[in-house]
Amino acid sequence: MKEESRGKRLAINMAAQVISFAVSTGISFFLTPFIVEKLGREAYGFVGLANDFIGYAQILVTALNSMAARFITISIHREEYDTANEYFTSLIIANAIITAVLTVPAVLVVLFMDRFLNVPAAILGDVRLLWTLLFATSLGGVAASVYGNATYVRNRLDLSSRRTIESELLRAAILLAAFLFLEPHVYYLGVSAFLCFLYRTAANIRYTHMLLPEVKVKKSYFRWGRIRELVSAGIWNSFTRVGSVLSNELDLLITNVLVGADAMGSVSLAKNLPVLIQSVFAMLASVFMPQLNISYAKGENEDMRAQLIFAIKLLGMIACIPVACVYAFGDTFFSLWVPGQDARLLQGLAIVTMLAAPLNYPLEPLWNVFTVTNKIKQSSIYLIVNSFLTIGVVFVALQFAKTDMAKMYIIVGTSSVFSVIRGATFLPLYGAKCLHMKLTTFYGPVLKNMATLAVVSAAAFALRSALHVHTWLGLVVECAAVGVTALGVNYFVLLSREERAMLHETVKGWFKKA
Repeated sequence: MKEESRGKRLAINMAAQVISFAVSTGISFFLTPFIVEKLGREAYGFVGLANDFIGYAQILVTALNSMAARFITISIHREEYDTANEYFTSLIIANAIITAVLTVPAVLVVLFMDRFLNVPAAILGDVRLLWTLLFATSLGGVAASVYGNATYVRNRLDLSSRRTIESELLRAAILLAAFLFLEPHVYYLGVSAFLCFLYRTAANIRYTHMLLPEVKVKKSYFRWGRIRELVSAGIWNSFTRVGSVLSNELDLLITNVLVGADAMGSVSLAKNLPVLIQSVFAMLASVFMPQLNISYAKGENEDMRAQLIFAIKLLGMIACIPVACVYAFGDTFFSLWVPGQDARLLQGLAIVTMLAAPLNYPLEPLWNVFTVTNKIKQSSIYLIVNSFLTIGVVFVALQFAKTDMAKMYIIVGTSSVFSVIRGATFLPLYGAKCLHMKLTTFYGPVLKNMATLAVVSAAAFALRSALHVHTWLGLVVECAAVGVTALGVNYFVLLSREERAMLHETVKGWFKKA
């Protein structure tokens, strides 16, 4: 792929992913209070609980499917079409078997949910139907998951993003129509989820036929060896998921049990913003992964190195913007978003949660390296050990805390400290080792990013002192000014002349496509 066309493809994929993310987040942001108002918090809470059950089950499914795109991509771009067909067919059959097996506990959970859950009798039927539809959506997604790889294999993430946008708009239309014109029921969320799943699946099958005409599904292509190969590689992603649950989803439980419900509410509110920002950078990093896989398949190691350095610098250009804004304007944001809460406390907890952000946001593309090079085992083991150490330190440190505030900072701060260590050592060092590069390869861009963060943060605090805003419009103006400052500084500090030219081509490709 020529540099100009690659720049266009990167720009198109990134723009599509950003728009898709914005649409999904925006729809959820506006729909959630509307639906809660119609149903009440009690009924709506069973949606999240169902998704938790689904998430636990998907830890098992991850072992088989998480590496599928990687192996199919490499086979296609090496023109090993029989191998690609073996992966594809074997996945379809294996996923069908898994779906059939998981259907049994799903049915039992739905039938006997009132035996182990506290479900009000008045909404038991609604909740049963909701869970039936959500479980059917999830199980159907497992069965058809292999068809979602086509856009990745051909580096056409814009198509998958378009599908997501259309699906989210369909979901919003269904829910608005249902709650506006019919008697409110919680199972409408299950209906919308299932219909959107059918739409996405039909689109995925069409994209597969369009983008991967080489792929044929035949019983003769089924190979148990391919399934074992995928599971042996992907099992470590399941462990990674377990580590993520231990690190990121137990802090609220620990806060609830050892500090109290009010403290848990504060920690939950404070983490909302950092979690959202982290998901933005994970989404941006994912844009680079298909081309990295393609380059790896072709043995273009220097090209991979250039792509990663560019990705790290590009994310570094914008990483300091949200961090500096939380530092300077976090209390303003929380006072506007959740009036009546302790905005200073929420800002402090958010800042502590984001301690590792200056390191980890720019280095987010390096997580792709472990998947591309099929070296997930070491990173999974590291994350599992890291998670248990974090929990252990939290329990020990809490014994010495005398106030609830101190306990909250210990709970969120401990995981942040371990995350700083991970971002400063394991991630850049092991990423470089997997690509046979100098161990110091990725430190230069990160150190420059830390320096520019100090400059941008100083500008943000100066702006805060000068304007003293207390409105959403004023906050947006302040953050926009910080963004312009950061981009201007980082354009010259982080990017080389060649990388600035590459960025120009990327932006030009975006506008030409538009």
